[in-house]
Amino acid sequence: MKEIFSILQADIDDDIICGGAVLAEKDGVVYCDCGAGFTSPERKYPMNTDTVLDVASTTKVAAVVTALLICHHRGMIDFDAPFTEYLKDFSAPLYEPVTIRDIANHLSGFGDIRGQKQRPYFDESGTRMLENMLTVPPPHPPTRHAYYSCWNYILLTLVLERITGESLADFCAHEIFRPLGMEFTTLGKPRADLPPERLGQTMGTDKPGEISDFVAKRIYRDGGCAGNAGLFTSARDFAKLLECYLHRGRTASGRELFGEAEMAEIHPDCRSCADGYRRFGWVICERFLDREMFGSVLFHSGWSGQTVLFDESRNMCAVVLTTRCGDYNRAKKDRFEILHRLWRMT
Repeated sequence: MKEIFSILQADIDDDIICGGAVLAEKDGVVYCDCGAGFTSPERKYPMNTDTVLDVASTTKVAAVVTALLICHHRGMIDFDAPFTEYLKDFSAPLYEPVTIRDIANHLSGFGDIRGQKQRPYFDESGTRMLENMLTVPPPHPPTRHAYYSCWNYILLTLVLERITGESLADFCAHEIFRPLGMEFTTLGKPRADLPPERLGQTMGTDKPGEISDFVAKRIYRDGGCAGNAGLFTSARDFAKLLECYLHRGRTASGRELFGEAEMAEIHPDCRSCADGYRRFGWVICERFLDREMFGSVLFHSGWSGQTVLFDESRNMCAVVLTTRCGDYNRAKKDRFEILHRLWRMT
């Protein structure tokens, strides 16, 4: 995979990323396993597909969306019900009823205020931010166009914790990560027994093993959970989750985590090619994706340098995890160039 390595190495040489790892599979067989660069700016340990790092906003689909699909499969939640049916203590006024589906697809109106530097719910205390989730009203009415916001996925975290009766981290550990054999995947912090050479450092952190997102970092620090970011995983572990989606909700052993009704919720389509268009949280299209892939793949990216993708029609999936240290657009464009090449190989 010389061309994949070359893209990663060019980004490293230009100080766009410290390192990167790429894993791709088709029909359950790995056809790309590539690492380049280092796990941190100190350039002490090489990065590979076993490196564990905070994968930023890909947490939204890996943890929250997967947990929602599981709960839906068990009859615990109705995606078309107002979210307030599950958050009875939500007390802020709403423009109109907002459904679980609206929140998952970033159509809810819960979003940042343009021109305002700080988010309406922000506080230095993670505990207070979770309290604000129940009292701060959405700044906008619901919309037909995706208005991407972490606020939505922190609200969904609270919904999940109400209906499951446990923390998002605990639910994901025993209902997603353990059944899928994702033994090095955790929410909030990495496994304590990981040696330093296994940990990557993402942008905006002081050392490997820290959360880059400033909201999720405070919420986890103060004992809560935030499904907008804060998942620690490796490319090898993440691929196991994507395999589950390719197996239509089943684990390698045949256990059903979710089923056909849930797969229908996320099935990609080309009805809208607006930037950021989503199918229950998974992205369908955006400007970095080649148009030939619209309506075929589902994907999601993270601010600090990660993109994951799967295509059920080709029975393939790919994970690109990098430790971004430079230009956001260049880093993302190059991750998608890697994904385009991997997709065309199938």
